[in-house]
Amino acid sequence: MATLTRLSVITPGALKFEGDAEIVVAPGAAGDLGALANHAPMLTTLRAGVVSATVASTAGDQNAATQRVQFAVDGGFMQILADRVIILTDSALARDEVDVEATRAELKRAEEALAQKHGADDAPQRRAVAWAQARLAVTARPV
Repeated sequence: MATLTRLSVITPGALKFEGDAEIVVAPGAAGDLGALANHAPMLTTLRAGVVSATVASTAGDQNAATQRVQFAVDGGFMQILADRVIILTDSALARDEVDVEATRAELKRAEEALAQKHGADDAPQRRAVAWAQARLAVTARPV
């Protein structure tokens, strides 16, 4: 069995997930990054994207199968410690929390708004597009 690290995904309104993970992959501001147990301590910002973790499906069972948990996050922070990964974000949505049709419509509106900007002061529109894409990505990936 692989060495595990404790993962917590926390939003202002709820503890979205807490459990033991073999690996956590998150959308860092400078690129995706992975954290295993005994990782060097670090703190980084997150961009909108998908956080994935391979977790043991049954606690304490040495022969337990693993499963993947995924959340669309709208930016935030990730702290990595030797035995723990903490993700703080304003929004974290699991696959079943995403309204696919509404998100597709939102993505279309955001892309149209971005196209109207022509590169001038378009950070809010880019962020809206990235957040919609992250929510759609979490619904499309097999778990």
